[in-house]
Amino acid sequence: MATIMQKDALIELVANAQAIVIKRVDPDLPLTDDEIRLGKIRDYLYSTDPDKIDYQKTLDDVKNIKEKYKDLPIHSHYL
Repeated sequence: MATIMQKDALIELVANAQAIVIKRVDPDLPLTDDEIRLGKIRDYLYSTDPDKIDYQKTLDDVKNIKEKYKDLPIHSHYL
C-alpha cells in the first residue's frame, strides 16, 4: 500500500530513472528490457490506485534498474 505522496514520489523516481537510462543507451537501437520495464512501471503507477501499489517493491525495482546505469558514461549522441 502506498500513500498518494508515495505514489507521486514513485512517478518522479521512474521519470528520473528513465532519463538516466535513456542518456546512456544507444538511441538508434531498440528499447532495452530496462527501458520497457520502466515504461510499464510508469503506466502501472498512473493507472493504479495508491492503496494497490506495493511501495517498497516498486521502489526497489526502480532503484535496481537505475543503479545499473547511473555510473555509465553518457552516450556520445548526447554530448
